[in-house]
Amino acid sequence: MSTDLFAKYDVPVPRYTSYPTVPEWHTTPTTDQWITSMGAALALSMQFQRGWTALPAGQAINNPLVGNYRTKDDKFVSMACLQAAKYWPEACEIVGRPELATDERFADTASITANASVAHELLAEVFAQHTVDEWREKLEPFSGQWTVVQDTLEAAADRQSVANGYVQDCVTADGLTFQLAAAPVQFGDEAAKPSRAPEFNEHGDAILESIGLDMDAIIDLKVKGVVA
Repeated sequence: MSTDLFAKYDVPVPRYTSYPTVPEWHTTPTTDQWITSMGAALALSMQFQRGWTALPAGQAINNPLVGNYRTKDDKFVSMACLQAAKYWPEACEIVGRPELATDERFADTASITANASVAHELLAEVFAQHTVDEWREKLEPFSGQWTVVQDTLEAAADRQSVANGYVQDCVTADGLTFQLAAAPVQFGDEAAKPSRAPEFNEHGDAILESIGLDMDAIIDLKVKGVVA
């Protein structure tokens, strides 16, 4: 998973205002929703500095431009071009196999579908010749849909995640720092900053004081077992 794909192809996000005195809020692009849904795994991944990722799914059987291709450095590039015939000529130029654009086996949608397994093998050979960083550069001008498959650490450190505040710094009660995924809602274009849960009865005394009890009364309640 990569933020690049969502940032490049997401639809505009609608904005809403409930009342004049309430800051404008809007949901952030799908990337943040994905990161939030993976919040627990992402937090553990960052805490232990171990990148977790799912194994890429199998290739689409009738479209060589939909699926994941292994790169020279054992990373994956995910292609998501549903209109194979539209993007095939350009893709062939981009990957350095321009002769395949005019190959009769891949002349139109029907022929590409019929020869998808052959096309997949050809593309797999090409993708295996370069590293994922090299493919980032080569595929940058490609008008079709693609992204680099990232693990949890890579997604958390992705430039789009950082720029949009999708991962926020937090601090424990003891002052130890850690990171959590932000909620997929922004108020006034500010990322929602997650915070830690309170310690046991951390605010108990303050709450009792706010309703008029002094410390002697609070201690008396604690001795009697009324409050913790």
